[in-house]
Amino acid sequence: MLRLILLVIVGMFVAVGVLAVGLFHFWGWRGLIAFPFIILVFLWVAIFFIKSLFKNFALSLFTRKARALRGATMSVHSIKSVPKPAEQEREIDGTDEESEDGEQKEAMAVAEAQPVGKVVKTEDPKDYVELDVTITPKTKVNNSFTFWEPSELILTSDKIKSLADLEEKDIGSVHSVEIWNGSAFGPDDPGKYPGEQRLRIIFQVKPGENTAWLHYYSEPIGQLNLPVRTIEV
Repeated sequence: MLRLILLVIVGMFVAVGVLAVGLFHFWGWRGLIAFPFIILVFLWVAIFFIKSLFKNFALSLFTRKARALRGATMSVHSIKSVPKPAEQEREIDGTDEESEDGEQKEAMAVAEAQPVGKVVKTEDPKDYVELDVTITPKTKVNNSFTFWEPSELILTSDKIKSLADLEEKDIGSVHSVEIWNGSAFGPDDPGKYPGEQRLRIIFQVKPGENTAWLHYYSEPIGQLNLPVRTIEV
């Protein structure tokens, strides 16, 4: 992929040189006057093309990564609404106190500088759903990606076939994950795991949704009935 992008860039420079020579040869100085405008159009097309290449490359990479859970199944142990989780508190020593002091003063100064009556944009409201689930990958998968990351699970309104559908159907993302260690849930320390795992996940979900599909990128794992109650935040 990188080699292709380099070839495209080299090809662009060659094309620009050929274009300049051709314009001068056929139209002389009049052709050189038009040259900058043609280059602007050329650059716009080239940027669009390169962005498309990067997007397709990223989508293909995540699609391959998703194959680690292709054909995976899930067993739901519990699912319930929970209040918005509290943010983790930082340990404060002398240095942190000074840093926090400075941050508070800066925030106060910014707040005072805001014009009276200005509307401050707030975050969209979210429901928080705690899911206790065991995910079991298919035993034999012909794929270079064998490890998977629980923090990259996604909730969608419907089953999706490709990541291109995600922007329209994404309704929930992982807020926090804990891993079952055989006797209790613990922190998601390694981040990547092979094989079957029991997870306790808190999702932040778009309010008002009753059902959701659990996906690992573009790979569907199963459908969930979401709790009806909405948690006030």
